[in-house]
Amino acid sequence: MPGPRDYTQGTKSALAHLSGGLCYYPGCPEPVLREDEGKYYIIGFISHIRAAYPNGPRFDKTMNDDDRRDIKNLIFLCEPHHLRIDKERPQDYSVETLHRWKEQREASPAEALKRLREVTPSGLKQIVAEGLKARDDKLISALTRLEKTDRGAAMALRSVIDELAEVYSKGRRALDPDLIETLDRASRRLSRWDPVHFSGLESAADKLSRILDSGMVDDLLRASRRFPER
Repeated sequence: MPGPRDYTQGTKSALAHLSGGLCYYPGCPEPVLREDEGKYYIIGFISHIRAAYPNGPRFDKTMNDDDRRDIKNLIFLCEPHHLRIDKERPQDYSVETLHRWKEQREASPAEALKRLREVTPSGLKQIVAEGLKARDDKLISALTRLEKTDRGAAMALRSVIDELAEVYSKGRRALDPDLIETLDRASRRLSRWDPVHFSGLESAADKLSRILDSGMVDDLLRASRRFPER
C-alpha cells in the first residue's frame, strides 16, 4: 500500500508546474527544478504542510496517507527553507501560513490578470508609492535598531543605501539633454499642425517610398540637412 511519500508522477509534475519552478517561501528566488540536456530534475524538497509521519511538524492524525501525499498537502521548498520550516523552527510556521503560501503561489493566472485589470493607473501609482514608502520606513526602522547594537554596521548600510540612491538618480538622468530638447522642439512644431495635414504627409511618404530607391532617399536626407533650421 502506498505511503505518505509515494507521490505519483502526475502529482510531481503538477506540483512542478504550479510552483513555477521556485521555492514556495515568499520572495525566495531559489529554483526547485534543474534542466539538463532537455530534461528536468527536481532539486528541491517536496514538503508536507501536515507532516507525513506522527513525529513530523504539523502532523494531523485525522488524515490518511492518501490525504498526506495529495497535492493539496504538498509544497516545494529549497534546502535552507526546508530545514528552517521542517527542522529548525517548525513552531514558527503554522498550517494556515503554509496554506496561504500555497494559495498565493498557485493562484490562477486568469484570476491574477483579472485582479490586475481592476487596478486603474492612478490606483497603481498609489500602490507603488505606498510600497516604496513602506520599504523606506522599514529600512529606517531597521537601521535605527541596528545602530543601538552595531553602529559601524549601521553606518556601512546607510552608505550602501546612499550609493544605490545615487545610482538610481544617475539612471534617471541617463537621457541626453540635447536629445530631449530636440524631441521637445519637434513635438511643439507638430502640435501646431492641422490634423488633416498628417494624412497628406503619410500619403506623400507612401508615394515616395514606392518611386525612390534607397540611394535617392539618402540623397534627399543629406540635402535636407543643409537647410538652416527656422
